[in-house]
Amino acid sequence: MNTTVSLNIYSPRWGHEDAYYAELHADFMEISMGPHKARVTWTEHGEPQWQGESIHAIMNNDKVYPPANIAGLFEHVWKEWLAEKITIEQVGEELQHLAAWINASTKAKPSSKFWEMYF
Repeated sequence: MNTTVSLNIYSPRWGHEDAYYAELHADFMEISMGPHKARVTWTEHGEPQWQGESIHAIMNNDKVYPPANIAGLFEHVWKEWLAEKITIEQVGEELQHLAAWINASTKAKPSSKFWEMYF
């Protein structure tokens, strides 16, 4: 059992939405955008362990600055799905809510000439 959810995240760097993918499997979850990938698996102690690029690094490349706990938010959806507390359909819905929040924040960033180089 696995699922892949496409998330359209607005990129200020390019001025349009880019497709990010959240791929959920029983033994791992991967967040990707093009060749950039962040993968989380379980350690032998039952803790999630991230490998590859960080979600922050992937999104920051597009001048998207997600909340500090973004990895934990993705983990939460994954864990709830693995525990069968939410369905595959709900996974998609909840990740779309997360993308909408990221987009609202990104689109509301300061846009004056002063902040142009920073963001």
